[in-house]
Amino acid sequence: PMLILILVLAVFGALIPGFFGAGSLTNLARQWGEFGLIVLALTVVMAAGGIDLSVGSIFALGNIVALALIGLVELPVPLVMLLTVACGAAVGLVNGLLVGYLRLRAFLTTLVTLIIVRAAVDMLLLKYAVAIASTFPDSDLWYWFGEGAFLSLPVSVVVTLVVALVIHLTLSRARLGWQVLAVGGSRRSAHNVGIPVRRVICLTYVTSGALAALAGFLFAS
Repeated sequence: PMLILILVLAVFGALIPGFFGAGSLTNLARQWGEFGLIVLALTVVMAAGGIDLSVGSIFALGNIVALALIGLVELPVPLVMLLTVACGAAVGLVNGLLVGYLRLRAFLTTLVTLIIVRAAVDMLLLKYAVAIASTFPDSDLWYWFGEGAFLSLPVSVVVTLVVALVIHLTLSRARLGWQVLAVGGSRRSAHNVGIPVRRVICLTYVTSGALAALAGFLFAS
């Protein structure tokens, strides 16, 4: 995969003028920050030996929830972020309960969740898309999340780097992180040494849903 990535970058860099220019890299970085959060969401789940196919749908759900709360309900931006992340975490909790506690297969469970959540997003779009598109939030903080920068880096990139650092420190230094890696290595062995396997698996899906929804919030802004 790394060789293919290098080859793709080399080809596009040679064919497209300004591909590695400052403007192009800034736009790519802004998108990288949002999608990087989804990658981190999957990383947490896969570290525990699972898979989450529903992150894309949760991302879309977080997007429309954030737009509705800021544009239609006119809530303050911090509360919009909190409720959006909570919405994604709730979907992740459903996945976690089904996969972790009921021991359903992660692939099929999250595939069904993907379909259900995506259907819900489509219904919300049909009902609220026009109303959302006609609103213009009067909040500098909202536009700062979407268009602002911190230390010359897009806000979404900074958020992703902070989250990545927290996840790295958790997996490498914290007891919960060690438990996640132990469960990913061997669930039976982790259970035999007293690790609450079901709870750990459930928490990884909650984290995944929360991060995917946070990415949706940043994309919405």
